[in-house]
Amino acid sequence: MPRNYTNRRYLDALNQKVLVFDGAMGTNLQKMNLTAEQFGGEQYNGCNDYLVISCPEVVEQIHRSFLDVGVDVIETDTFRANRLTLGEYGLAKRVLEINKAAAFLARRLADEYSSKIGRMVVHL
Repeated sequence: MPRNYTNRRYLDALNQKVLVFDGAMGTNLQKMNLTAEQFGGEQYNGCNDYLVISCPEVVEQIHRSFLDVGVDVIETDTFRANRLTLGEYGLAKRVLEINKAAAFLARRLADEYSSKIGRMVVHL
């Protein structure tokens, strides 16, 4: 039985060329020396996933740095955006919200750069 893939654009792009993925989001976030306030308060300090809610411009800046040098694929800022890990920060009930915000941000930028550069950028 043939498989129905949900991310056909990504698989089609793989058939055309070697795709270049974005770099180390976590390393880039660390280099920014973010404050507890940027993380949304002391209780969320170090929760990189929550930055898409508390300080999305920081995540956007890093995505743009990758896109500006020509990557084909950007990944969402969702290192450990699951119920158990986010539960350590009291954010277990916000998993869906955080994942959706991260996907929306990455998708918006992928679409923007795809239009600007005339080739498809994929987000995962």
